[in-house]
Amino acid sequence: MKNSESITVFQLTLLGMTAVGFNNHVIVIPPLIQAAGRDSWMSVLISFGFMLLWGFLFVYIHKKTRQQHLFLWLQQHIGKFFSIVIVISICLYVVILAASTLRETIIWANIVFLPATPVWVLAFLFILLCVLTAASGLRTVSIINVFLLFFIIILGFFVATANLQFKDYSLILPLLEKGYSPVFKASIYAASGMIELIMFLFLQQKIDAPIRYRHFLVNALLLTGLTIGPLIGAIAEFGPVEASRQRYPAYEEWGLVQLGRFVEHVDYLSIYQWMSGAFIRVSLFLFIMLEILNLKDKRKVWWILLPVFAVLMGLTLFPVSDMQSYEFLKSILLPSLLLFVVGLSVLLGGIVIMTRNKGGRQPNG
Repeated sequence: MKNSESITVFQLTLLGMTAVGFNNHVIVIPPLIQAAGRDSWMSVLISFGFMLLWGFLFVYIHKKTRQQHLFLWLQQHIGKFFSIVIVISICLYVVILAASTLRETIIWANIVFLPATPVWVLAFLFILLCVLTAASGLRTVSIINVFLLFFIIILGFFVATANLQFKDYSLILPLLEKGYSPVFKASIYAASGMIELIMFLFLQQKIDAPIRYRHFLVNALLLTGLTIGPLIGAIAEFGPVEASRQRYPAYEEWGLVQLGRFVEHVDYLSIYQWMSGAFIRVSLFLFIMLEILNLKDKRKVWWILLPVFAVLMGLTLFPVSDMQSYEFLKSILLPSLLLFVVGLSVLLGGIVIMTRNKGGRQPNG
């Protein structure tokens, strides 16, 4: 499976930390706290348990498809028409993920740091950068990610350590004050982020070795840590009520950083963390969209990317308020995305089982 465009499982894990971790670290935390308050960290643990079970299905599909390109494998076993339907649905899934990330990022940057800059300028430049990176290939995205992630991790440990003086962990008590129901309801949000690990299946033909269950377990543990760390940090620093009122608790934690009498107001460092994470996430999803389509003619890459560029611009600039956008994300988008991936993985698992003892169809051309 090794070729000039392949990456290692370790590089794939690093991409997962940045791309999927961004969602778990930033986007899903507000609905988590609002749904389950001080018990929201339990929802993350429930989601981790769900991921351990889902991981068996993931590894089973990965093993039985023998790291083949998913579109080609589907085409061979269920025919061209149904393969195209599944692949188009996957493309819509990754484009929606990219669009939601872009909207959250651009609106945040405009409100917090660049209020005088037109939103369309920010969106145009950011999407252009992501499109060019995605068109450059997976290895380019992976190499850039290694450098960006190194400093993202350092800054993450910095803000967590610097704010220890403000944390009161007694605020996560008492447990289950409002019962089990909010905890289970909030686990939907945590799971909707973690289950994005399905993207590894879409990239399996680009990995130089099979993904074992232990690799999946490490990724699930990392994502659990990336969610539960800032989540408990926000509750311990602001309390569950104040944290639930904040749009981005992970960013607000930067506002507390103070080192001695002379070092404070370093929240500008969060720009690097946020922008780097969003950049890798959107670039990777755009690459996955191109890869899953299995374009033979590389010139067609731009026939796909240019309309997608326009779609992303339109969705990012769509005239709805930030609160309306957030309500849609919380009530519809995140649960729907979780349901889609669960349904897709069950469907793929079913196809694998049904075709296990058959030779499969030959490609239609």
